[in-house]
Amino acid sequence: MRILVVEDETLVLFTLEAELTRAGFQVVMASDPASARARLDEEGAQLDGLIVDLNLSAEETGFDVARHARAVNPAMAVIYISGNDRSQWEAQGVEDSVFFAKPVLSSVVADALKARMT
Repeated sequence: MRILVVEDETLVLFTLEAELTRAGFQVVMASDPASARARLDEEGAQLDGLIVDLNLSAEETGFDVARHARAVNPAMAVIYISGNDRSQWEAQGVEDSVFFAKPVLSSVVADALKARMT
């Protein structure tokens, strides 16, 4: 199972990568919306899931990245992680997605992703 993790906080990005790799996922990483879009355009059809932070840049949010991901691959599982409250997700999140408030254990995210992909 291949997933894309999009997170602008380096420590969080590498923590998620380590935990998800241990959980059996093949992880592709991006630290900003532009590189996330490039990854999605190149290999989105081969990606099973997306874990994305909401606050990525002033120009583009995790919601924008997730909408692009679903345009490329409508079956992609989407998990949002953010320090923001969930009301934004309820209003703007893609259908059939999950939201976790930071801080969240990487193992919890991995379990949620596995549940979405089965």
